[in-house]
Amino acid sequence: MPGNEALVVNYLINNIGNLNLNHIGLVQHVQNPGSNGQNLNINSTMLLRPEDPGKKADIYINGIGVSIKQSGSSFLFNRLQRAEMLAVFERLNFGSPRQSLLKLDTLIESFHNGEFDTRDRHWTECFDANEFYALLKFLMTEGSPNKGLSAHPAQYILTAPSRNISPSNIECLTFDEYFAKYRDVIYISLRRQWIGQSSRSEHARALGLSAKEGNKPWVLDSIAGTPSSGWRHPNDFPIEDRRTVYMTFITVKP
Repeated sequence: MPGNEALVVNYLINNIGNLNLNHIGLVQHVQNPGSNGQNLNINSTMLLRPEDPGKKADIYINGIGVSIKQSGSSFLFNRLQRAEMLAVFERLNFGSPRQSLLKLDTLIESFHNGEFDTRDRHWTECFDANEFYALLKFLMTEGSPNKGLSAHPAQYILTAPSRNISPSNIECLTFDEYFAKYRDVIYISLRRQWIGQSSRSEHARALGLSAKEGNKPWVLDSIAGTPSSGWRHPNDFPIEDRRTVYMTFITVKP
């Protein structure tokens, strides 16, 4: 869920009947994704549904599914793990799904070994344009690796800043328009957490990732980097059991 979702929805609610959006027209009503299509109109951000990774449309505007993305640097998809990738690549008819996965393996290994000065790698390092287009469109508008096709796909992408929203900086785009505008500043972000770090949630997430067979190539015995939370005391978790565990995010950085 983008950090500005409540702000955007509040802006839409306050401007019903006054705001024209490209592709959608005059905003007449705003609705939640519901189990049977659209729910009742939202008249307060207090009625927003909590985050649900199965829905691609954050809201419906005039009955049309819309994904809200914060303009500026933001995440387009969070926590894409290796164990889920091959099935997605095959679903999207990649020419060489295993070769695409191998390219990501190579990026992870190079980052782990300190060969990169940044964790954000341009998507062209591991995908061709047509395949990355299909992957990003699926992840942003159609479905998710672990849940398949969404009951609430997004027809459009709505971008807006984190504050001071106005008609001049809120924009409704088709996915094709979004990709054409931002393709040069979209990155695969290589993220790591550690088995044995002090943060209970991150330690648990790392353990969960490491338990999946498909993630094993991204679970490394050597330690790269240092968790900001520090390490668990050796009496609580043995030093020799610490591991570095990787996953990926997709990030836009205009």
